[in-house]
Amino acid sequence: MRKKIFMKYFALVDPFLKPEAVKSLKHLDIEPLTVPRTQLVDKPISGHPDIQVFLHRSTAFVHPDIDKNFLNRLGNYCDIKIGITRLSDKYPGDIAYNIAATEKSAFHKKDSADLIIKDYLEKNDISIIEVKQGYSKCSTLIINEKSIITSDNSINNEALKNGFDSLLISPGYIALPGYKYGFIGGASGKFNNSIILTGRIDHHPDRDKIYSFIETAGCNVKLLTDEPALDTGSLLISSY
Repeated sequence: MRKKIFMKYFALVDPFLKPEAVKSLKHLDIEPLTVPRTQLVDKPISGHPDIQVFLHRSTAFVHPDIDKNFLNRLGNYCDIKIGITRLSDKYPGDIAYNIAATEKSAFHKKDSADLIIKDYLEKNDISIIEVKQGYSKCSTLIINEKSIITSDNSINNEALKNGFDSLLISPGYIALPGYKYGFIGGASGKFNNSIILTGRIDHHPDRDKIYSFIETAGCNVKLLTDEPALDTGSLLISSY
C-alpha cells in the first residue's frame, strides 16, 4: 500500500492559475497539485479541476482518461476512484464530475453524474439535490453544510427548498477567458473556516452582500491575488 505524503492540505488547481496565487496557497501550507489539460473538453476549461475531478472527503473521483502521471502523483495524497464516464466537448458530456457537495448533500443533474460517484453518494447517505444547472460545482460556492452562494436560479431555488441559506447573486463579473464570464464557485475554494477567492471581487455589484453572507456563516475571506477574480475551475482543497 502506497504511503501517503504527510502534509495537512492539498489543492487541485488549473495550470492557468497565476504564479502569485500558487505562491499564496503554499503560504497557507496548502500543496498545489496542477491538473494537466485534457483534449477531451473545450480548451478554456481543459485544465479545470472541477471538470476532471470530484473531490469529496479524502477521495478523488476522476475520469478514466485522466493523465496517468498526474494520477500517480495524486495517489500520494488521497484515495482515488476511477469513474466510468468519458468526457466529451459537448454539453452534457463534460459535467459528470462537476458536482457541488457538502458532507451530506450534493447538487447536480442526477442523470448526468458518473455512476461511480452516484453509487458512492448513495452508500454514504449523501442526498443528491436535483438541479437544472449541469455545471453545479462551477456555479456554487459551498460555505458550510447549510450555506451556499450561487448565481443560478435553479440551484438557489432547490437549496432553499432543502433548508439551505442561499444567497443568489448577479451572474457575471468574474472572468473566464474564452467565455462571456465565469462563476463564483469556479473562482473559489473552502479552507477550514476561510473562503479562498482567486482574486478580488470589488467590481461585483453584490460584493458587500457576498462578504456579509460569508461572515454571517462564520467564515472569513482570503484572496490569493490582488487582481480581479478568475474562474479557474474551483480550488478543490482537501486534507490528507
